[in-house]
Amino acid sequence: MTYQHNASTRPVRSDPPWEATLASIDGGVVVSCQAGPESPLNSPGILAALAQSAERGGAAGFRVDGPANIAAIRPGSDLPIIGIRKRHAPGSDVYITPTLGDAQEIVAAGADIVALDGTPRPRPGGERLETIVERIHDDLRVPVMADIATGDEGLAAHDAGADLVATTLAGYTTPGDRRTGPAFDVLDRLAAAGARCVVEGRIWTVEDVRRCFDAGAYAVVIGSAITVPEFITRRFVGATRRAR
Repeated sequence: MTYQHNASTRPVRSDPPWEATLASIDGGVVVSCQAGPESPLNSPGILAALAQSAERGGAAGFRVDGPANIAAIRPGSDLPIIGIRKRHAPGSDVYITPTLGDAQEIVAAGADIVALDGTPRPRPGGERLETIVERIHDDLRVPVMADIATGDEGLAAHDAGADLVATTLAGYTTPGDRRTGPAFDVLDRLAAAGARCVVEGRIWTVEDVRRCFDAGAYAVVIGSAITVPEFITRRFVGATRRAR
């Protein structure tokens, strides 16, 4: 069943104080400065250096996981930080900022925007997406980016009050959805509905970025193609004689 978008259900806020924050990433490249637990780069100081390097290259902001890493990056830059907290919660598949408490921690560490799982999957403690979004707006006074996998999920998150909707989870949560490139189909649907769509995931080339913005993306988030040397190296090594 296709989700029926109803713009009238979206909370109306006159000139929210975070519009300037959102405008600062409009049309820009946000660089994801993250490292898995197995990565040699998994250190707050190293990730802060990556962020500073990305800013020198023209990044519009950063996407950062965890209070410690956010706190390390914050003093070295005035660019907006999209903060997340990845953690496994018992009884829930939601992994990206699953609770309001997680949002509170990353904002306290210096995040300017809270990114969270915007899918309809059950959250720990029975928390509801629309309630978390409202509390983030009212209590923390920052905007929200909802990470979703499908157009239906994006429209529902938009109607729930999310300021930005990102394609972060496309290809990861829906059975049979195997993607090799950006989720242009999700972008097309969300942009047509008037949602501010951020494209994240599988952006590898300048052409990908151009196509995203030509299709109406509000911003793009790039991680592996910029800040994960092993992925970058592997792509080049794959073109050598040794790999054939």
